[in-house]
Amino acid sequence: MLPEGLKGFGSYREWLESDPEYRGRIAFARLLPAKPPRPVPYGGVFSGVLEALGLTPFAHQKRALEALEEGHHLVMAYATASGKSLVFQAPVLKAALEGGTSLLLFPTKALAHDQLKRLKAMGKALGVEGIFPYDGDTRSEVRKEARERGTVLLTNPDMLHFGLLPRHGAWAHFLARLRYLVLDELHAYRGVFGTHVAWVLRRLLRLARHYGANPQVIAASATIRNAKAHAEELTGLPFLELWEEVARSERELLVLPPKALDKKGERRRSPLLEAAHLARTLAEGGLRGIVFANARKAAELVARYADHPLVRPYRAGYTAKARRALEEGLKRGEVRVLVATSALELGVDIGELDAVVLLGYPGSIASFWQRAGRAGRGGRRALVVYIPREDPLDEYFLHRPELLLQSPPEEAVADPKNPVLCPLHLHAAAYELPLTREEIPCPEALGELREKGGRFYTPKRHPHRDLSLRGLGTTFTLRGPDGEVLGHLDERQAYWEAHPGAVYLHQGESFLVRNIDPLKREIWLLPALEDYYTEPRAETDLEVLSGEPVGHGVWVGRVLLRERVVGYVKKRFYTGSVLEEVPLFLPEIAFPTEALWFHPPEVLPPHRIPGGIHALEHAMIGLLPLFVLAERQDIGGLSYPVYPRPLPSGGGPTVFIYDGYPGGVGYARAAARRFPDWIRATLELLKGCPCEEGCPRCVLSPKCGNGNQHLDKGAALQLAANLVLSLPGRTLH
Repeated sequence: MLPEGLKGFGSYREWLESDPEYRGRIAFARLLPAKPPRPVPYGGVFSGVLEALGLTPFAHQKRALEALEEGHHLVMAYATASGKSLVFQAPVLKAALEGGTSLLLFPTKALAHDQLKRLKAMGKALGVEGIFPYDGDTRSEVRKEARERGTVLLTNPDMLHFGLLPRHGAWAHFLARLRYLVLDELHAYRGVFGTHVAWVLRRLLRLARHYGANPQVIAASATIRNAKAHAEELTGLPFLELWEEVARSERELLVLPPKALDKKGERRRSPLLEAAHLARTLAEGGLRGIVFANARKAAELVARYADHPLVRPYRAGYTAKARRALEEGLKRGEVRVLVATSALELGVDIGELDAVVLLGYPGSIASFWQRAGRAGRGGRRALVVYIPREDPLDEYFLHRPELLLQSPPEEAVADPKNPVLCPLHLHAAAYELPLTREEIPCPEALGELREKGGRFYTPKRHPHRDLSLRGLGTTFTLRGPDGEVLGHLDERQAYWEAHPGAVYLHQGESFLVRNIDPLKREIWLLPALEDYYTEPRAETDLEVLSGEPVGHGVWVGRVLLRERVVGYVKKRFYTGSVLEEVPLFLPEIAFPTEALWFHPPEVLPPHRIPGGIHALEHAMIGLLPLFVLAERQDIGGLSYPVYPRPLPSGGGPTVFIYDGYPGGVGYARAAARRFPDWIRATLELLKGCPCEEGCPRCVLSPKCGNGNQHLDKGAALQLAANLVLSLPGRTLH
């Protein structure tokens, strides 16, 4: 069943193709049937709570509740909108009725506040009180009440780290009765954020045990390949995993390539303009939906290009007040289409949506279907439109759209052994409660802690302040023309997105960066009327500190990365044509991390080696998220025709691909394990892309620090083919 305004049409495809703008342009269409869950009788220990709420569990929910009855730590890898919340709501409410406490952890405040409304409504029906939020927006008097009489606490990792753990004595009564720890959106805790969260969770569980509690952990995740292993990596506890595919409504999946501008289809309209046009079409058709972009700037530009009062941008970096106003506007119909940067930011109850548009592949199959699952929650058929960008991953799926339906999900990665973050968290843990030697897994911390009577203490007065769970640590405040706070950026984002002279886009408006103050950590913005946007240029160098072979000619090791933004280019809106290149002199950012590297076969004449290895590096980075759950901005690469320092792997041309965070978070090591499949997919991409000299769909990268100079697609294709031939048991087709 289609929405009311589309009566007379048999499908969304038919509706879109009634407009000449879309006629004959849909490259792939598939109707995905509903797989409604089946309610079943349940007489277990949580049945009293469910009966009082008038709820009957579905079969997959019953299995999960029974696993909790048996005492398992549980991770549910169910699809979006499959009813995971009920599996932790019933135990949490039952514990509250019996005098126990529960702590519910969400990756964002928006998710926590959405769940708070539901739990309070349920609690009211059961006579349960003491359900409180605890985050940066919570008033001081409410925080005090939560400490004194809270039974259910909804918070996020940041507030747990900064607010609760360092003051655990004030929460002793709550921690001593802790029955359940709920980890919602488990897949979000990956990369550097996941590494931080792993330590926060281990510190929390350590304090709970100190006060005599042994909480049961209930985790809910989107479908990822390694949900059980990931939950165990984050907590250090054994888990039982339950998985089931559930879809409550029909979904119509359409693949819409940007409009071709030449007969061969090599030149296409900007994907941003394509998404903007579709957003306007949805709004004018009376549909409610979300356009998901993969970057802040893209979200702002799509909303600007749509030029429609019912289409608005929404992303991280806005104030909480601004985000809540946009969410409410979408619920009430005052906004028809939001252009958002992340499914998690809108992982809240925003009512029934008709459509989701994915501007570009979001980096993983799990994210693709999580975003697609935002629509169609009310039983009506949902529309999911995928618009491929000029990007290797998008080109790969444009020619293999069936893989969107068939590919297994990727692995989530987090690394509690990160040598940079581990000592910082151990200082925080020692501040909370002195450590034993057995509780110190990283030797780097021993020299910094002080030993007394067999226990280790921190000399730092405020170790928790040395840690920022998101980003590189230093946070810059964005200030508008009148000094008002517009948002926040971490240090790396600040130099890349808000350097002097940058055009910074915020809520559809352009601002010109007046100056950046590294000491006060402030960025001052001025109103801008420029008809251009800016992209940074950077120089990067990498020094290998250690390495070990992992097979197939690939090495993994510790490296020191040095990075500096050296300029920026001005590009015209809509066309992307370069207007000017401007030099900059900004501080260098240097940090240790982890990288993989390999030496491509020396089958090219010397003059083609630089362009060949550079193009190969770009294509491989573009496809890496097919195999490891990493965002494109989380990884980087460098290629050297001749590496200038000694290497344990020998000499010759060298390609490096590295984790883009201090200490590394496991991406490079996980990628090295998938090297054979990875290089095979790279070869298929290079062979299949119709361009001759290289384009954004195969070897051009939006992150390239030197503006995609010196790229040789043909040489990269030759290198990839020879690498595939060198693999055991591999042949070319």
